[in-house]
Amino acid sequence: MKHFTQLESPVFDLRLELNRMLGEGIVDWGRDSQISITTTSDKPNDYHYGNGSLRYDWDKSYFDEQLNRMVVPEREKKGLREWHFDTLCTQFRDTEFEKIYNFIKEKYSVGRVRIMRSEPKTCLSWHVDSTHRIHYPIKTQEGCLMVIGDQVQHMPENTLWYTNTTEKHTAFNGSMESRIHLVAAILE
Repeated sequence: MKHFTQLESPVFDLRLELNRMLGEGIVDWGRDSQISITTTSDKPNDYHYGNGSLRYDWDKSYFDEQLNRMVVPEREKKGLREWHFDTLCTQFRDTEFEKIYNFIKEKYSVGRVRIMRSEPKTCLSWHVDSTHRIHYPIKTQEGCLMVIGDQVQHMPENTLWYTNTTEKHTAFNGSMESRIHLVAAILE
């Protein structure tokens, strides 16, 4: 498929590691339902610094009655780019997350690497990313699909996928459980 390529990779037990880290209070989901495993060199302990959009400020979004659509302003503080997130957060050192991060880094130049959770019965907006992405599904089930252009793909747990998300795409969770993916931005 032109937008999805399954890659060879070892199996990483990220679900067990994530559950341990959440259970011990080492990390939490934060308001974005994301956890960054990479950060900038000046914020080595901030596993939420890379969360959300680097361009848009979704916290300041609003519905414009005249336009009859959502308006999402750009961030006031600009300048952060994917390549700035070149440091593994200290919480993830000596874990399965460091192993998969190093595995991906051996093959690709990477930017932000995040753990992203989507709740049951939710869908992302139709959007484009500035880079291609690697996906490693940590928890997924029937009804969890990604759509890029006119292609639809379910990515099974513990598989590695190269995706062209510079095309219009969305992901949805039509199941009754959370969907959790590790997502790495691939720099050109």
